[in-house]
Parts: sequence; C-alpha cells; structure tokens
Amino acid sequence: MSGMQHFDVELMELDKQIVRLGGLCHLDLTIDATVMDVLKGRIVSENIAMDFRKPFILLKGLLPLRYMVEKQCVDEIGSGKCEEFLKDTLLK
Repeated sequence: MSGMQHFDVELMELDKQIVRLGGLCHLDLTIDATVMDVLKGRIVSENIAMDFRKPFILLKGLLPLRYMVEKQCVDEIGSGKCEEFLKDTLLK
C-alpha cells in the first residue's frame, strides 16, 4: 500500500470512529467548533451522561491521534497530495 493509500484509509477510519463516538455522546464532530470544544476541554466527561463517558474518553484520545496522523501525512507525502483526499474526510 502506498503512503497516500495508507493515510487515506487511516484518516477515514479514524474519522468514522470519532464521528460514531461523538454521536453516542450526542456531539456532532463534523462541526469544527465542537471538535475544538472537546480538544480544549470545554466539553468534559463530567458533562456527558454516565452511560457515554467511556465513549467520550475514547473520543478524546482519538482526536489528537487523528491530527497527528494528518500531520504525518503532510510531512511524508506533502501537503498537495495529502490535501487531495483530506477534502473527502469527515473532519476538516
């Protein structure tokens, strides 16, 4: 698998999981402001219903990983090539 295909698949899978977990927690992670609220700690597990705290904690762990993979993609294959498939991902 080429670098681009690897990153394409990895980013799409991370996005699917993040959006799915966000849905369980009643958060729309396709909205940039919601993503930033989670990353900056403005939405915390204590504000999430007890049944959804574990998915929220997993979500909080996956978000930084997702952006680390995106950075690695840009570093390894270049911003132009990486941008080609980033436009089709769920998180912008």
